[in-house]
Amino acid sequence: MDLDRKKIAVLDLTHGGIPISIKLAGLGAEVSAVDVYNTVDPGILSELETRYGIRTSKEPLPVGAFDLLAVPVHLDPAYPMLAEARKTLKPVFSHHRIVGIILEKDPRLSGIRTVEITGVKAKTSTASLLADMLSRKFRVVLHTSRGLEVWKDGVSLEILKGLSITPGSIPSAVDYTFEAGIRPDFFIFEISIGGTGNADLGILTTLSPDYGIANNSSLAGEAKLQLVRTAKSGSTLVLNAAVESALGNAGEKIPEEVKKITFRDPFLPESGESADSVPADSSPAAPFPADFVLEPEESNIRCLCQGRELFNARLQRGYNSSAYRTAFVAASAAALELGVENRTVVETLEGFGGLAGRMQEKELEGIALIDNSNSGMDIRSAEKALEYALLKKKDERKGKIFIVLGEEAAQVCEGLPPETVQGFVEKYGKKFERILLVGERMRGIKAGNATYAASLPEGLSEASKLAGKADIIISSVKCFR
Repeated sequence: MDLDRKKIAVLDLTHGGIPISIKLAGLGAEVSAVDVYNTVDPGILSELETRYGIRTSKEPLPVGAFDLLAVPVHLDPAYPMLAEARKTLKPVFSHHRIVGIILEKDPRLSGIRTVEITGVKAKTSTASLLADMLSRKFRVVLHTSRGLEVWKDGVSLEILKGLSITPGSIPSAVDYTFEAGIRPDFFIFEISIGGTGNADLGILTTLSPDYGIANNSSLAGEAKLQLVRTAKSGSTLVLNAAVESALGNAGEKIPEEVKKITFRDPFLPESGESADSVPADSSPAAPFPADFVLEPEESNIRCLCQGRELFNARLQRGYNSSAYRTAFVAASAAALELGVENRTVVETLEGFGGLAGRMQEKELEGIALIDNSNSGMDIRSAEKALEYALLKKKDERKGKIFIVLGEEAAQVCEGLPPETVQGFVEKYGKKFERILLVGERMRGIKAGNATYAASLPEGLSEASKLAGKADIIISSVKCFR
């Protein structure tokens, strides 16, 4: 698409709209940036106007003045400009797709292969494992919720911390990389709620548990299917086996010009769900067929491709390996497709010890700590952390269990709904000696053994004072790490 002199309205400057607006203006578009949530500092808006020639507004603008709108997938469809666009059939591009067009026009990316990863769960772990595997052969730049990193020979070096995984951050990640004098063989991007259509290889980890977006007018799983629907000709998709079923239910198929590789966990129809999460009075549905299947065997995992064993890897102790099953199989399938040898994949899996904040065992003041605090943490993840702690308590004859639970920012991947926390403490509260709740929205949670902490560090400090050396502390706070 030729963007020169196109009149484009970019909606939502809070979630990536600012770098998108700047890039579009640099490509010759006449850009108007709309601060739909009225959260952007006036000084920033003034700089957009004076430095980049971008018109800004905190109020909806008439849609008729524009050739197209660039809108995040989670924006409420009742927002006046979106409602008007539907009535007038004005073209509306998602932030994801407009970023894809921006990337297509960046000459610096010529010859560099890109990987995009989306899904409900296992995005960061899949991206990190894949970066490790690829880095044994290539130079890799990885952009995840942990930050921007360069990987070489299995070792990472941080370029920048705190860059979000909204699609609008991708062009910024590219800029920071080249400004640091780095030219990688691969870019790997973890992206929230979809893909840009520019990837050479796209990975969709899981579609469940699904959740509402855009004021609950649609589901995140539907938006994540953008990764498939906008895949470019000649690219490859590495998909959870449930994706084909979801597309089939929508009357769609994966384009013939796109190569498809599927994976699944053998115990449940969709990878990323623990067998422990299935109620005792139900049985999982028949699994979807897949090219790659992971089979755990005690401390080992076997990877099968179309029924033939590719490799067998012995996993380290010290973290909950069952929480990484989706990442193990998705990253392995992608790495093998991208030219990594079997032995390198095995070496990476066997050397993996978990990611910080993702079911990793640590110590806090000499007390066992299950670190499960990260940006993707949800209430199901807290349940899995409890399951892990209960097994550890039984196997190692541990004592009491304490949990630090909540959120440090409600804006982190849509926060942790207080109602789900209330349900968690009602169901599992008696299993804990003390529940330390973090986050202003958690102050209303009712539980006899619950107290409030202002932050994750404060909650952990208080838990360490209360717990004995034989006890267990669970850290399950939604936060940027």
